[in-house]
Amino acid sequence: MRRVVRSRAQGFTLLELIIAVVILGIVVSATLESMSRQQKTSVVTEEVVEVQQNVRAIGSLLEREIRMAGFMVPDSAGVCGLDRTNGPDELFLSETDPIVPDDERSGDLGARVTGGWAVGNATPWSVSFTLDPSTSDLDDDGSWFYDNDGNGSPEADFRVGGGFILGDLANPDRGAACGTVATATATVLTGTMVSGDLVPFNAATHAPEEIVIVPAAYYRVDPGSTTGRLERNGDLLANGIDDLQIAYFFDGNDDGTATAAELPGSGETGAIVYDPAGLDHSTLKEVRFSLVVRTRATDSLFDEGSFVALENRTPPGGGNDGFRRRVLVGTVRPRNIGATGSI
Repeated sequence: MRRVVRSRAQGFTLLELIIAVVILGIVVSATLESMSRQQKTSVVTEEVVEVQQNVRAIGSLLEREIRMAGFMVPDSAGVCGLDRTNGPDELFLSETDPIVPDDERSGDLGARVTGGWAVGNATPWSVSFTLDPSTSDLDDDGSWFYDNDGNGSPEADFRVGGGFILGDLANPDRGAACGTVATATATVLTGTMVSGDLVPFNAATHAPEEIVIVPAAYYRVDPGSTTGRLERNGDLLANGIDDLQIAYFFDGNDDGTATAAELPGSGETGAIVYDPAGLDHSTLKEVRFSLVVRTRATDSLFDEGSFVALENRTPPGGGNDGFRRRVLVGTVRPRNIGATGSI
């Protein structure tokens, strides 16, 4: 009997081993599930933080450039854009980098267009402007800002791949037009007109025209990108951008208040779709931007992922897509256009 007891104390029965393995499996499974859940939570948190950082950075850049729009250039060439109801808007803001004002005080810097311009074309269309070389050095400092051909010597104040805004210095009520630069020298600029036009010149009611073109920062969400690529002058700012919508607040009747009918491109009741042709941008009071950013990956546990439609955007079809989103809306007064001051 003593030998039997000793033999049993030295091992486990099969049933005991099975029970131990089952318990160990349950513990390991619960541990792995907990670790997997923590890893997913960490990824989601990281992506949400990334989205929030992108929103803050892009919003800060847009706010600063909208506020500076119109700096040392005519009011008619400070802001322009393309308003879409079925896709992201595009925005053009006069660029300050090529301008060193020094002793300039008139606020009319810009290359004078001496040829190649005609009204009444449908966008988009190819353009080729002849520039007055004595004015295409925007700040008249004797040097250019951009080296477009890569030879080490700057030759233009307009950047290839960037934007431009065109207006009539003498008659801002004729509107504005904007597009992208394909080639640029001190005497010739070619590109594509994206939005806007000038209403025909009327000698009976207009002052002698003075067509001016200025370089512009060009914001758009690349329509060919599947990642929501937001660009500034063709350079990547961020991926994961669902939408960019712009609203323009005008005080057309000079009563100090922008009414619904004077808010082109906004979602306000009675608002009209923004078309820069024929709009007097010297009466522009505020610009509102709405930015929708999504996470890089979907979250299978998130059941409220749907497109966020702002302003006059028509939302695309489809239900929950699993993306988490953040929205930023900012309203800025271009302090260099029309009345001074900013908010």
